[in-house]
Amino acid sequence: MVFGPALIVVASGLLAFGALRAELTTRRLVIHTRDVLETSASLLATLVGAETAQRGFIITGDTAFLGPDYPSRARADRLLVQLRSLTGDNPTQEARVDTIAQLTSERLAHIDSSVIAMLAGNRDRAVEIVVHGAGRQLVAGIRREIADLQADEERLLRAREEAERSATRSTSAIILLATVVVALFAYFVNQNYDRALLDRRTALNEAQGANQQLQDQAVELEAQANAANAAALEAETARDNAHTALLSAEASERRAERLQAATEAFSGALSLTAVAQLIVEQALAALNADSGILAELEPSTDLLRYVAVRNMVSDLGGTISINLDLPLCTAARTFRPVLLPNPEMIRKEFPAVVSSHMRDGVHAVAAFPLVSAGRVLGALLLRWKEERTLTSVDVSFASALSRIAAEAFARARLFDAEREARAAAESSNRAKAAFLASMSHELRTPLQAALGFSQLMRTGMYGPITDQQAEILGRVERSQTHLARLIDDILDFARLEEGRVSVRLEPVPVTDAISDLMSLVEPQAAGKNINLLLLPPAESLRVQADRRRLQQVLVNLVGNAIKFTPEGGTIRVSALRLGDQVVMRVRDTGVGIPPDRLDAIFEPFVQVDDGLTRSQMGAGLGLAISRDLTRAMGGDLAVESVVGGGSTFSVVLPIASADLVEA
Repeated sequence: MVFGPALIVVASGLLAFGALRAELTTRRLVIHTRDVLETSASLLATLVGAETAQRGFIITGDTAFLGPDYPSRARADRLLVQLRSLTGDNPTQEARVDTIAQLTSERLAHIDSSVIAMLAGNRDRAVEIVVHGAGRQLVAGIRREIADLQADEERLLRAREEAERSATRSTSAIILLATVVVALFAYFVNQNYDRALLDRRTALNEAQGANQQLQDQAVELEAQANAANAAALEAETARDNAHTALLSAEASERRAERLQAATEAFSGALSLTAVAQLIVEQALAALNADSGILAELEPSTDLLRYVAVRNMVSDLGGTISINLDLPLCTAARTFRPVLLPNPEMIRKEFPAVVSSHMRDGVHAVAAFPLVSAGRVLGALLLRWKEERTLTSVDVSFASALSRIAAEAFARARLFDAEREARAAAESSNRAKAAFLASMSHELRTPLQAALGFSQLMRTGMYGPITDQQAEILGRVERSQTHLARLIDDILDFARLEEGRVSVRLEPVPVTDAISDLMSLVEPQAAGKNINLLLLPPAESLRVQADRRRLQQVLVNLVGNAIKFTPEGGTIRVSALRLGDQVVMRVRDTGVGIPPDRLDAIFEPFVQVDDGLTRSQMGAGLGLAISRDLTRAMGGDLAVESVVGGGSTFSVVLPIASADLVEA
């Protein structure tokens, strides 16, 4: 009966282990199939990239299309080696890989020959190789072989994923069944022990009643003999009581000091691990225990995880169910201390732990729940190598220590949760910035190629074009230029997010910064018949700034003003000195910004007209980039606006240090 629960747990664990091994096997097969699919797709993408670079270079003559990774033979060879390794267990797929390798080698040689001809200045030969060569047939063969390979792998993937799902269902069912069996067995064992305990208590009460009667008779017989000693006993008792009271007061003072020290120690610990270690150390020292362990109840589960261990053979991070019939689990489950002062009580109440305690020489055990705000956060287990009966004072002290520890534990949990959330947010921001940068770089190459083709068509390189076609090509070029500016904005934003934008501060004349705007934004203003007034300051002012970045900020602000100012409106750019700063203002007579949007417009991807029907193009990054650049230069960007009355954007920068000394 003693070893029954342990045998059931072991059997359940073996069943669950077997099911998990089957699940892991099917999972490895699924991952293997997906690796084959991803590697074959990467190989095809490498060939397509090589063709794109070849044709872009032949069309434009720009070696930038070849890129640092050209030629692609080394990458293709690596992917083919990886593909052979992955398909080594499948003769059919291995034969396909050999065919793909041969076709790939021929296609790359074909591409190399056209590039070599182009590099040698023989463009006609290069074009002839591309147009009349065997490249298309080779690519078609490669695509066909890869498609067949992927089709077979897709079929394998579906079959293996179904096997994985089946294994997962089997594992879940086995674990659930084992849990139910263990719980039922524990219930029946507890029922039997409760009945035995009740019978023993009844017999004990009857024996105590008979013993009481005998004691009453003995007291009556001894009353006269004891009367003579009463006075001496009373004096001795009074003396003993005084001594006991003194010891109790000293012990209470020591406990109060220890509670104070524990409170101070807990308040200084922030991490969950540090708090857990302090709790165990304070409890061992306060109650003279030999070993101890603290377990945390994992949120939203019924699992207790060991977080601090002293002088016990238990793995940190290991978990047990709170529903097990163990002293630690019982204290956490019932919200009450469990006190086992001797081996007999341990054997009687928790026979499952007798063997482990005997091995460690344990003769007494106590477990205390850690409760905060009505919720159990975990439990503390203490062990002694000698029999130990805790007094009510000891229990009260241990309970008070547990409450203090629980509050520190709750604070540590909050601190760990906040730290993990902050780390997750920072990781998310880094991933977002990396994605934007990668996406922008990937868009730039085909965009430049398309722009080059349209410009070549306008020059008549591919034959004469009509005026209407020239106008349409001009619109295409303007749209491509606009898209290129959007990509530049996204790249700047990504660099700012990653902290990779550096500024080179130098004295920059304010008059030059404002005057240079005319050639950059006048065509846009003239297109909407907007009166653009550039008013440099009367005095010679210089700001401490990065010349190129300052120009980028001012162009962004004036460009925004032009977009949101109706035809016939006015835009005024001016500057003045305020103390040791210079304020450059861009004021327009546009639509204005609602008060509840004044802060939001500086956030990335936010616009004033932020709806599906907005009339102005743009990614909503200009103001966010402008503010970040201004702050990187030691200044700031602010806005004032009235709906229907226009807006004023103020760029505040420190005055150049040399001018500040002269002033």
